[in-house]
Amino acid sequence: MIRGFVGSPNKDGRTSAIVREALLGAEEQGARVEMVYLSDYRISDVPDCSVEHQAGVDVGPDDDYRALAMMLDTSDAVVIGSPVYWSAITSCVRALLTRKLRVEMGEGPTAGMPALGIVVAGGSGNGLTEAMKPLYLLFEKLRWRPLDSFPVTRFNWDRALAFAHGAGKDLGAMADRRRPIPAEMVWTFYNDLKYRHYDRIEERKLLADLIVGALPEVGKFAEVSKELREKGSNVATLFQQHRKGEAVPIIDDMIARGTELWEVLSPSSRALDEDGD
Repeated sequence: MIRGFVGSPNKDGRTSAIVREALLGAEEQGARVEMVYLSDYRISDVPDCSVEHQAGVDVGPDDDYRALAMMLDTSDAVVIGSPVYWSAITSCVRALLTRKLRVEMGEGPTAGMPALGIVVAGGSGNGLTEAMKPLYLLFEKLRWRPLDSFPVTRFNWDRALAFAHGAGKDLGAMADRRRPIPAEMVWTFYNDLKYRHYDRIEERKLLADLIVGALPEVGKFAEVSKELREKGSNVATLFQQHRKGEAVPIIDDMIARGTELWEVLSPSSRALDEDGD
């Protein structure tokens, strides 16, 4: 069983849709799948100083954590999806995985479990890599075996769905057994996962590239698109010259003008944004 855990209260939003797409990919590999909406469960975080585990048993608040932990334990692989709120994952995702970590400490029944983390930066697009970091750090500490994540915004939505479907197929192919990361490979394996080292300026550049890449190269707005692409080339040159700070105003202009143009060309995309991701 491959389970997709949705950390958004909006069951019709982008987070739910893209987790479902990943599970569809896993189904194509013959996997049984199940969607789990964390908003249907009551799960509390606990103060860091509290003693909440004894010999691998959670003794935290009396809520739905244990039912969710059992789902994790009996999954062959998992997809964890969260919208991005203020460049962070949602509290329900954080609470679930943090409590699981405090019980297992990377040595429990889920060690080596294949996993995919998806964070959805659906509004401005900010936080698209920053929110990946705490999620994938929890994967690392749990000693799960995650696939590389990928950026998800409203600007590259169709491409992100395709990535999710392909990643789900990969997850389905890996779900036959747990494969804990060998001790001698722990640091290099998690260190080399994509996007883990992006700083905020690199994240903004990625966002600018996604927005401009979604603009048409022909038609009445072609000249503006061309200008923004040329700015993107200038930014790439500044990055190569280790002058990222000088690129920030150019990146900001690309994002502001590109977003304005994209919204003119893609008014139907706002339907998914009305109730959040």
